[in-house]
Amino acid sequence: MAEMEATQIDTTKSPNTYGELWTIAENWSSQGVISSENIKDGTELFLDPVQVQGSIRGNDLYEHLKQKNINVLNAVVWEYLRTNKGCIPTEWKIGQNGNAQYIFFWGTLDRSPDGDLYVRYISWTGGNWVFSNYLMSGNWHEDFPTVILKKATE
Repeated sequence: MAEMEATQIDTTKSPNTYGELWTIAENWSSQGVISSENIKDGTELFLDPVQVQGSIRGNDLYEHLKQKNINVLNAVVWEYLRTNKGCIPTEWKIGQNGNAQYIFFWGTLDRSPDGDLYVRYISWTGGNWVFSNYLMSGNWHEDFPTVILKKATE
């Protein structure tokens, strides 16, 4: 079987809106152009220390991610994975505690028609990858990691 050729994903582009009447509130994290191969080999799942100890409000997690300049991926990558599910790492299916996990793409915030902010995620549920979003003001716990791009330290 022939290997699939790597695709270039331009994270500097603006993602599509989540749905009708939704808007992009913020697309703050661009990692430049990345290879689809980097999704499997060049990403990791990040948990804020507060998430491991219990939970953290999404608004606070957002501020921590921005202040620490964490290399979060945005919804352009989420969109790519939605149409290329074979590129999703199998390790993302189940968390360390054996529960399903919800992998978040914090680089894009979506605004609903009601004005609330949401973050997109993917999750392995019922034997399929589910692509959805979660209210930013909710609680984030150890089953809600953030996907980040590994980068060499400066």
